[in-house]
Amino acid sequence: MSASSGTTGAMADSATPLVAGCWYVICTTTELDAQKMLSRWILDQNIVVRRTENGTPVAMDNRCPHRSFPLSKGFQSGDEIVCGYHGMSFDSEGQCTRLPAGAEIRGKIALRTYPLIERAPLIWIWMGAPSKADPSLLPDYPSLTEASWIAINGYYHVAANYVGLHENLQDLSHFEYLHSSSIGVPDRTPSSFDARLEDGKVRCARLYANVQPPPLYQTLLDLGPRIDRKIRVEFTSPALTHGDMTIRNHNEKPNEEEQEYHTRILHFLTPESQNSTHYWWYFIRDFALDNGEIGDLLKRGIQAAFAEDQMALESISELTRRDPRTTFRELSFATDQPGILMRRTIAAAAGLE
Repeated sequence: MSASSGTTGAMADSATPLVAGCWYVICTTTELDAQKMLSRWILDQNIVVRRTENGTPVAMDNRCPHRSFPLSKGFQSGDEIVCGYHGMSFDSEGQCTRLPAGAEIRGKIALRTYPLIERAPLIWIWMGAPSKADPSLLPDYPSLTEASWIAINGYYHVAANYVGLHENLQDLSHFEYLHSSSIGVPDRTPSSFDARLEDGKVRCARLYANVQPPPLYQTLLDLGPRIDRKIRVEFTSPALTHGDMTIRNHNEKPNEEEQEYHTRILHFLTPESQNSTHYWWYFIRDFALDNGEIGDLLKRGIQAAFAEDQMALESISELTRRDPRTTFRELSFATDQPGILMRRTIAAAAGLE
């Protein structure tokens, strides 16, 4: 295990200020297509996101300045959004274009708007100062549209802080216990382990050599009794952790090549508040591309594992909120190093030393 930097400093937790200077997923492209005006809480701000007549997504505060009626409960008129309470109207730049009958107000009225970037299948929002919304800061993630891969995906609303979710995704040591009946290694065999911080990204790799297959993959792929399994995880930004996995099936027949199966997984996390998180995930594979049955079984298995994570994180969140003892100190082990590096990275982004 090694770390090139970030081994000292404050560690983020559920009380750390949310990082505004970051691109976060606000919705999927299909969500916005299916519902023309979408209300979503992001970093404790209620945002309305919609499309103009030419299909461009726009976002602004979801609060009429007259009596705070949610604009998402109004309607669209061309490229304008009309408050359903008293009829104030706003264009796609947030400028008020129409007042209620008989109203007179000096000066301009405008709502805050937010920079958006649409990169299918996701739409990203910048919650910090608009002048700092650099498109080059958008996290890079593997393509979801490559012909040689197929994706399954889902969404969870998790009643826990996003820092804990990122730490859970960096923590491969819990697989053998929390996920022992799904994606974990049944025999809890020790594995090689490496973690490091490079270019602001936390990278972790773990190799399980000559182990029993996880129950989920044994069922899906009819694997032999022993496999090699390599998992790599990368914390890219407060909005994204992604990774990949290779399973090599030990071939007991001489003169035949050992089979390999590859997967990628993308975890898009957006803080709704200090104690709740939007969580979109995509699981991509390069095998059984045309086998819908395997795809369905795999999705159910992955959802079961994610439900186990959700249970753990929400249980921790509830316990620590109800028992906020300052005298309690959590232990950390060597296998927690990726999470510690990630927490220090987020703390630095939040302006903590």
